[in-house]
Parts: sequence; structure tokens; C-alpha cells
Amino acid sequence: MYLLKVLTLIISISLFTSCGKDNVDTVNEEIDSTATLLYSGVFMSEAHSTSGKASIYKSTDGKNILRIQSLNSESGPDLRLYLADDKKALNSFEVVSKPNNGTYDLAIPAGVDFKKQKFVLIWCKQFSVLFGSAELK
Repeated sequence: MYLLKVLTLIISISLFTSCGKDNVDTVNEEIDSTATLLYSGVFMSEAHSTSGKASIYKSTDGKNILRIQSLNSESGPDLRLYLADDKKALNSFEVVSKPNNGTYDLAIPAGVDFKKQKFVLIWCKQFSVLFGSAELK
């Protein structure tokens, strides 16, 4: 009986910790001092506590860069960072899987229409739950 309790505890702990966000190796694009700020927005909590800021910059060589600043979002299984037309993530594309809390820069493909895809979402793909969003203005 004791062994069963210990085994149950170990399995529970491993399942609980596996649902947290994993660190992700992202290709960081450094924003130089001459980059132009195009859009920015503040993350608002939706189903879970989320805070921080999202900004889109255009570098001097024409690259679009998404800067995530001071992101603080609750952990969840299968979290993704999307650019989307709205908060429902129906017309969206994944910028990065397993977004980290903190500050970092991400390359955005050319041709993105930020007037249309103006929401940055922290989205749980597994359960279709919006953790938080920032509207880019």
C-alpha cells in the first residue's frame, strides 16, 4: 500500500510538471536603434493571468520583428504564440510554440498584414483556450 501511494505521488508530480511551459530555442532577431516601431499593444488576461507588451518593428533591412516584453503568463499545456485576425484564433499563424515568459525578439515572415492580423495571442492549442491577448495598434 505504501509503495502504491509513493508511485501515485511520483506519477502525479511528473504529469503536473510536464504540463508547464518548456523552454524553447528561438531565433532571436536583435532590434537595432534605427528600427521603426510600427505597432504595439499590451497583453490583457483572458482565461488565465497574462501581462506584458508586444511590439512590431521594421528593421533597416526590411525585416519585421515581434518584440515580446516582460511577458508573464500562467503555465499551461501546449501553449502557442499566434498572430491572428481576432481573439478566436480562427485565421492565425503560429509565431512560436511554447512561448517563454520574459523579453525576446522574434522574426516575422514578410508579407504579414498587421492591419488584418493585429492580435498577438497566448493560446492553448490542446484545449482551444485563450490565455491572454494584445491588440496591436
